[in-house]
Amino acid sequence: MLSRTVRPTLAAATGAIQNAQAARNMATLREIEIRLKSVRNIEKITKSMKMIASTRLNKAQRAMVTAKEYGKANNGA
Repeated sequence: MLSRTVRPTLAAATGAIQNAQAARNMATLREIEIRLKSVRNIEKITKSMKMIASTRLNKAQRAMVTAKEYGKANNGA
């Protein structure tokens, strides 16, 4: 069992170590700004990919309609 004089010193030392570890794990302002910039860039890329997918889908749907009309014309003849 530790003596009464050592306990407060030990508690203060462990508290300081825990605070230092917490400070190391926290992101700096610069790191947060970089992360936000990355997220914005990912959003732009995602938006562009959605637009491309939408364009390709519309093109495929137009081709499908044309092919259906062609198929109906051939079946009726």
